[in-house]
Amino acid sequence: MGFKGFDPVKLKGLADELDGLAQHSGGLHSRLATVLTTAQQNLPPGQSASRDPDLQNLVGDVVPIPFFGRMRLPGSLAGELGDMQSSMKRRITQLESLQKFADLGYPVDQSVVFLDEKAPDGKKVDDALKDLKALNGEDFGTNGNRDDLEKVNAELSGLTSAELDALFTKADPADLSRYNALLNNTDDSWLNPFDSNGIPENDRRAVLGNLLSKIGADNMSKFTNAFPGVQPIFTNSEAYKNGGNSQNGQNNSGIHWQVPTDPLFNGDVSADDINQRQFGDCWFVSSLAAVAQKDPQFIKDGIKQNPNGTISVRVWDKSGNYQWVTMTPDLPTDTNGNPLSTYGNGDTWSAYYEKAFALTYKDENGQSGYGGIEGDDPKKSAPFLTGHDGSDLTRSSGFLGLGTSEDKRFSSMKAAFDSGKAVTVSTPDDEGLDKNHPAEWGGTYHSNHAYYVRGFTPDGKIILGNPWGVSNYPPITVTQDQFNKYFQSPEEYDVP
Repeated sequence: MGFKGFDPVKLKGLADELDGLAQHSGGLHSRLATVLTTAQQNLPPGQSASRDPDLQNLVGDVVPIPFFGRMRLPGSLAGELGDMQSSMKRRITQLESLQKFADLGYPVDQSVVFLDEKAPDGKKVDDALKDLKALNGEDFGTNGNRDDLEKVNAELSGLTSAELDALFTKADPADLSRYNALLNNTDDSWLNPFDSNGIPENDRRAVLGNLLSKIGADNMSKFTNAFPGVQPIFTNSEAYKNGGNSQNGQNNSGIHWQVPTDPLFNGDVSADDINQRQFGDCWFVSSLAAVAQKDPQFIKDGIKQNPNGTISVRVWDKSGNYQWVTMTPDLPTDTNGNPLSTYGNGDTWSAYYEKAFALTYKDENGQSGYGGIEGDDPKKSAPFLTGHDGSDLTRSSGFLGLGTSEDKRFSSMKAAFDSGKAVTVSTPDDEGLDKNHPAEWGGTYHSNHAYYVRGFTPDGKIILGNPWGVSNYPPITVTQDQFNKYFQSPEEYDVP
């Protein structure tokens, strides 16, 4: 058996067979088209030679002409089989180059064996290891260490997955930790206010995210130990400190990180997939649900799974620029394996959007992590989700505070929703309303909470969704008078 259990000779033989099939598929196309055309000519009018639409389209296409003919199956197999065998051969070349790489003493992770990459270069790994170690005690000069760090960043970012994984296997943990400390320390020297040290946060996150997206599974823990900033903390959250969420009554024990077994998507994206659990970030989750309600494809396009299992989520910054934030695939979980972060109905995309937000958002005290996203205004999350600021409908429409009736809020919300915008609302911080509200709302209504607009009834009532999940907290229908008493702060968000 060959390298890592694969036999390059047999794989090349299979690729050659596919290539041969591709070369003969055009002839098969013509022969099949001839048979179907003859059959069609002998059938009564109105009857088809085949019930299969693709095969029926071959009638009369006896000599397919590239770029002009229909080029349907099986004629199109020429291109498909050709692409397949070409891709296989590239990966076989990669497999053979990795075997030589391993023979020279460089470790090779199983996950990089069939990646479509250039052949690994041991010298690039050795040079990067040397430059990492050289950061120890180096005199960075009067201009600070930023240019030196940028050189190392470019060096590491230019490594293939196989090279990077070999580097991490060989790297001294102390060298990696020193590199991380230097990246994060952006203070200027008081002796020289013109020096530049460390790497700005967005640039640092981009570099580490790129590395994380390529690292092998066996080195994932070594990576997160060296660069703890790629993992948001949960120990600063009320959910951790109090053992659960007091609003929805969910409790936890033994909170820890664990990789879920559910896929990223379980069917189409829907606001119904969202179920805020332990963390008190309804203001963000309601915004996420509102955007998913209006444009599911936008949400789906903003998240992807990398070949090594890590997840990248598209996040905007306050300047309106977006970047892909890459994170490890593990999520906060309790002792029994139950998810503690926002989760879905058999899918995990909402949990990773929340995790990306916990990584990038800082509250007014500069706190990040899951504690940093607990308790805030829904419109503050809009720029991170969509790149557009959220707006207070009552203020942007000039309704309240200027002598205009509260009832105008209903028409402004409907106008915003009908124009394609996502809309959220909040409830007052008045625990008395938790018992004194319409009985038909049941446990769906809660004070000091955020909701998202799902639509409007024909008779003018508003339909609100609770981000705690529609299965246990079904949407509620609210009249204009009820809204004025039990809800406040309608806000809108543009969805690109």
